[in-house]
Amino acid sequence: MLQNALQNSVVQKIRKFFPAAAFFGGFTWDSITLGKLVQTTDLAILLLYYVASLVFLLLLAAEPGKFLNRAWSEIWQNRFTYAVQFCFGSLFSALVVCYFKSSGSFGAFFLVALLAVFLVANEFLQQSYAKFEFSLALFNLLGTMYLNFLIPHLVNGIGFFWFLVSAAMSFGICFGAFKLSRRSKRALIAPAVISGILLIAYLANWIAPVPLVLKDQNACTGFSKDYTCYVDENDFLGGLSVYLGFSPTLSIAEGEGVTFVSAVFAPAKVETQLEHRWYHQNAKTGKYELLNTITSARMTTRGSREEGFRIYTTKKNVPEGKWKVETAAKGGSVIGSKTFYVQKISENAPKRVLWKIR
Repeated sequence: MLQNALQNSVVQKIRKFFPAAAFFGGFTWDSITLGKLVQTTDLAILLLYYVASLVFLLLLAAEPGKFLNRAWSEIWQNRFTYAVQFCFGSLFSALVVCYFKSSGSFGAFFLVALLAVFLVANEFLQQSYAKFEFSLALFNLLGTMYLNFLIPHLVNGIGFFWFLVSAAMSFGICFGAFKLSRRSKRALIAPAVISGILLIAYLANWIAPVPLVLKDQNACTGFSKDYTCYVDENDFLGGLSVYLGFSPTLSIAEGEGVTFVSAVFAPAKVETQLEHRWYHQNAKTGKYELLNTITSARMTTRGSREEGFRIYTTKKNVPEGKWKVETAAKGGSVIGSKTFYVQKISENAPKRVLWKIR
């Protein structure tokens, strides 16, 4: 008796780790299958997760006489919740990676952080997933974010209209699942609220412009049309300085302009116009003030160059001080930014080195 009691106690303790195992299983599998650049196979795998989560969600909604005319046993209920957890974990992990790559503003990073919170919390939500209403709400969140990532690959464009289509499709699928489940109308409250919040977040530029990804960027001088230019030798570390929290210095001669160059990856045939937003830091307030937003027809993404579609803008008569340039979708969210100091060349000007964007 005592031995059986101890065995049952061990089993109960092990069972607590089943949700975590299901979550990390989905995360590990997704990490293996999702490539550095999203391919058709990656989109198909994510679609499989999305459809599978819908199927298991409907199975969890089963009630005697209401849906499928049966109630599942506790064992099957647990299996379905683990399956939903696996699919949700895989979708959350993929979306965190994809949206993080495209995030270039605080608001966008905030949304990625929210997805990451759900990613971590996923392992503790098994009992919550058994509740149809809770799972339906998360399914709507995942559906909107996934479709917003998928649709640009299908229609070759991004923008508010396509995000609206993504939100409407996701909520429509949730509404269909609700009708099949014949649950109370209260089950639609949370999905409706989530859809509204996401639309507001998009209008506020808090949602990263997926699937665009910033591959490289720099401020330089003496720019040539072969995408070579000069930077101060102390900026030789390039992009590493950004991650270390440093802003490189760019020395310029009197009357010399500053060119900002960036490369943005976009899937084949996806066309969207980009822009550079030039900010100068006010020495008194310490705040960045927008001075220019520069865009043109030549700053429209074309093709699927792995190193990114290259764009550049040049600003003349640049005063000394700290600058920030944002690379963004035209009138939309920021894909990436870089800060740098501009100083006028003195007698002890630093040595320049040739730099070329990939």
